Amino acid sequence: MLITTIVTAATPARAGGGSLDKDEIRKVVKAHIQEIRACYNEGLTRKPTMAGKLTVDFEIAGGGEVSSSEIQQGSTLADAKVESCVATTVQTWKFPAPSGGSVQVSYPFEFAPG
Repeated sequence: MLITTIVTAATPARAGGGSLDKDEIRKVVKAHIQEIRACYNEGLTRKPTMAGKLTVDFEIAGGGEVSSSEIQQGSTLADAKVESCVATTVQTWKFPAPSGGSVQVSYPFEFAPG
């Protein structure tokens, strides 16, 4: 199985008045990538050839906690259970506290069995 991750947030990520370096965001995502794989692997048990891309939009609040997390429209993964699992998983993550307030992030994941 191949999972590719790419940060699309600007350097540093900005919104809501705050900022956080994209490398800090990438470190946290990388530390939790097994959780994302678990969501995808569960989906593969139902659809062994499932592949596609989804993008998670989430907000990192001033204390580093994720205050909201949702999947962008246009996911090509086309599996509501996996999408929900990914969004719920991201909401549990803790990031370094952004400077100046909250930060909005869009983070794509690409999935392919293998």
